[in-house]
Amino acid sequence: MPIMLPLTLLGAGYLIYQIFAGATLALPIALAIAAGFGAAHFGSSPLLAAVIGLIAFVGVIGTSRFAALKLGGPYTRGALAALFAIPAALAGYSVAHALGWFAGGTGIIAGLIGAALCAAIAAHRLIRPAI
Repeated sequence: MPIMLPLTLLGAGYLIYQIFAGATLALPIALAIAAGFGAAHFGSSPLLAAVIGLIAFVGVIGTSRFAALKLGGPYTRGALAALFAIPAALAGYSVAHALGWFAGGTGIIAGLIGAALCAAIAAHRLIRPAI
């Protein structure tokens, strides 16, 4: 029984980490969901719609990484980073605000911190892409 509390805290912490990791990929996830729902709306089977969504997700990530490696100008790389950072900031704010509200506060400060961190992580992934 004493092992349950640490395991529960580890599980909850890992879940929160995964939620914030998903928030930093807000644009590819949103486009993948839109592609999957669009395919399902046009009569595709659920499995095919999920595969189309997965292909859209991987395509957006791959295209953005390729563009980040090939674009040389600082303004174009900044625009690409902003394209990913703005949705990540909105998603990070929503997640951190909700967690701050559950913790008993207003959550606005936590939301702003979460937005800044998620935007910075999303922009850093594109400014310094892994080869």
